[in-house]
Amino acid sequence: MVYPRVVPYVNMPISQGLILDNATDAVTELMTTSESAFSKIAGYDLDTYEKEEGDIDGPFAVAVSIACDNDGQIVWFSSSTFLEDMYNAWSAGSNSDLAMNALSSLIGEREAMAIRSKSLNYNYLSISDSTASLLKVLMIGVFPLGYLCIGIGVILKRRRKQNEAG
Repeated sequence: MVYPRVVPYVNMPISQGLILDNATDAVTELMTTSESAFSKIAGYDLDTYEKEEGDIDGPFAVAVSIACDNDGQIVWFSSSTFLEDMYNAWSAGSNSDLAMNALSSLIGEREAMAIRSKSLNYNYLSISDSTASLLKVLMIGVFPLGYLCIGIGVILKRRRKQNEAG
């Protein structure tokens, strides 16, 4: 059986959308937003994430490749934070894959580009009804009562020491 390759989405946080008007053939959009995207004019001083009057309608380019006349190339990402660990984890490593593929493209190694496949097999924990009942009794009843008894014992012990010292 052949499983389809799972391609997680790239997360481009705090992106400044690029509008490519009259772009030449040297500029290639690598990633774009959806038609419903909009750009907040307020920037970092925004009060709401909802669309307001004056916000710019999308779609926007968030990653472009620019070929130069002298066989040079630029890959531009509109987010300076997309490689931070938190955002890379949210995208299941797709952000770092994108950056590595862009670097591979810049040095001319097309074979080095890859998207790691994700496993579609999940291992579920299956327990019997009797085990589930036992765990409920332990977690809801026995452990809290045990901690309560220990707390009462500590308080009584401290009061005894305080009365003996006084």
